[in-house]
This record gives sequence, C-alpha cells and structure tokens, in this order.
Amino acid sequence: MSPVSRGRKPAKRPKNQRSHRPRPPLDVTRVERWPKLLHGPVELSDCVVQGQVDQDLVVLAATLTAGKRSVGVEVVVNDREVDVIELHPDPEDALAVLRNGFEVTEAPLTPEEFRSQVETALIARADHDAWFREKVPKLSELGTDPRPELPERAAQLRRWLGLPGYEPLPRLSSADPLPLVLPSPAPVTGLWLAVALSEPDEAIWRRLEVSSDVTLAGLHRILAAAFDRDERQDHRFETAYGGFSVDAWSGEGDRPDDEATLGQVVTSPGHRLVYEAEGWRHWIRVEKLVGPPRTASCLDGERAAPPPECGDLSGYEMLLEALRDPDDEENEELIEELGGHGFDPEWFDKEVVDERLARLS
Repeated sequence: MSPVSRGRKPAKRPKNQRSHRPRPPLDVTRVERWPKLLHGPVELSDCVVQGQVDQDLVVLAATLTAGKRSVGVEVVVNDREVDVIELHPDPEDALAVLRNGFEVTEAPLTPEEFRSQVETALIARADHDAWFREKVPKLSELGTDPRPELPERAAQLRRWLGLPGYEPLPRLSSADPLPLVLPSPAPVTGLWLAVALSEPDEAIWRRLEVSSDVTLAGLHRILAAAFDRDERQDHRFETAYGGFSVDAWSGEGDRPDDEATLGQVVTSPGHRLVYEAEGWRHWIRVEKLVGPPRTASCLDGERAAPPPECGDLSGYEMLLEALRDPDDEENEELIEELGGHGFDPEWFDKEVVDERLARLS
C-alpha cells in the first residue's frame, strides 16, 4: 500500500534532488494561443518604422511587454495596408525583418506614433477587404484566402494596443487608403545631403547643406536651384511615409509637399528618399547631421544637369553624341532641339550654385 493510500503524505525530496523540467519554447505560431501570451496592461517599447527606398513595403516593429514576458510584433504594411502580422519570441527578431539583406531606412517611433500608424494601416486593410466582399462576393469561392488568420490577428493586436474595433464607416470605394502618419518634428538640425541623378552612368550630383525644418516644397526649390531647373515644373518626393507632390490631388495617395518637413521623413545618416522632377529621378541620401545652417548651401558637386529639353536618358545621350561633332548639319538641328547650345556637360561651379541658393532666402 502506498503512503498516500494510508493517509500519509509522501516525504519531500531534497531540493538538490528535485527534477527541473525545462520550459517548452514559447509558441507564437498559432493565433489561437495569442490571447494567453500577455496578461495585464501591455507596454510598448523599441518602436521603429522600416522601409525600402522606392518601395511600397514598410515594416512597423515593436516590443510588447506584460508582466515578465516580452514578445516582438512585426506588422508588414504593403501599399499602406496591413499585409502580415507576426509575433516573435525574441523581440529582436521583429526588429531585424528588413535589416537582413536589404538596404532600408529606419526611424524610431514613439508608442503613440506606432499605435497611430498601425491603426491607419489596419483600417486601410479592413476597408479594402470590405470593398472586395461587396464588389466581388463570390471571389472567396474561387480559391483559398492566403491570409485566413489576418482578421483574428488584427483583432488581437488591436486589443493589446488599446485600439478601438474596426467600424465599417461609409467610405468612398474609389478613395485611396490613408497614408502612414508622419512623426512629430524633431529639434532642428543641419543635414548634409548627397543628391545624384539615378541616370546616366557618369554621375551628376550635388552635396548640399540644408536645415531639417525646411518643407519638402522648400527642398524642391533648393534642388531646382542646385540643378539649374525651373522650380515651377512638376515634382514628387517618394519617402518611407508615402508620396508628396505639389499637386497632391492629381497624385494617387500623395500629400501636399508643403505639409511635411525634411526632418520628418529622414532623421539619421543613411536615410534616403527619391525626388522626381522634369522626368528625372534623383536619389537623396543623408550623409551626416550638423548644426543648423543659416541658409542652404552647396558644398560640392560634379557635372551639369541635362537641359530640360532632353526629357529622359535617351534624349540626353543623343545630345552628348551630337556635341562630339557639333558642326555636322544633322547634329546642329539636334543640338538646337535638345537645348544644347552653350551646354557643357562637365560644367559645375559651386559659387554659381551658392548664388542661386542665396537668392531663395
């Protein structure tokens, strides 16, 4: 007869002889287990937004902590809509989604900014799904949903972040999704910007020093002066926070470029954005942070920007070829047509650029 059956408790084994079974690894793969992971108030930390230049893909990452447990949350936003929601037992894994093998821009977010951006993207996703169900009700019968768990994951994430539930408010089905929320302006600094045309192969570039509180509309005027262009021409900026243009109503999802400052869309060395003007694309990269300058200035550069009559790379290459033999009758006409009279592709004068920039201020 066992000690228990005789009414006596079994003797305790000494602590040094007790077996300690290792805890099983945290299972975050099954969404039905998510509500059991975090109990009590959830705190947010290590919030960042990551994006690739010239891509519509953005990752919002943060650490969720309740009690003694922390997990990483990764929210992939594709074309301004939530596309993937994942949890990671190691919070660092959520912060390394785009860092592994991709060149990305990254900016810190406050917990309030993180919640706001996640909520905006969740609404855009839910609006899109509701519109699809209304317009194509039988689409679900044609195949399986590639993200069947996304609504359940979104609902749980809303609860952890303290966000209200989705309300299918009346919205225009043709309206673009709301863009991601811009961070609040940071203290003013100076930025060294390296600006280069993406084409041609021989680099055409400028190094500029500007203030971080300049609006993107103001930055366009600075770039127009630096590359000797007409500032009245159409232009557009592509950033990790969406597009900005002079005529936001004609651009799909764009916002006015006078409503955002440079320091809101790029904050650290290595951050990038894209600038389009007169059919030419320019890559802009932050090289370093310095003290706030009194006025914008040009620090260095090479080569003249293509004349506006060229329009694109093929026109510019035709002009360069014609300039090699300007006395040829056909080349004369081509040079006239492409705005090449008096044009020297190797010309750059820092003092002349600075004079143009001084006139802006």
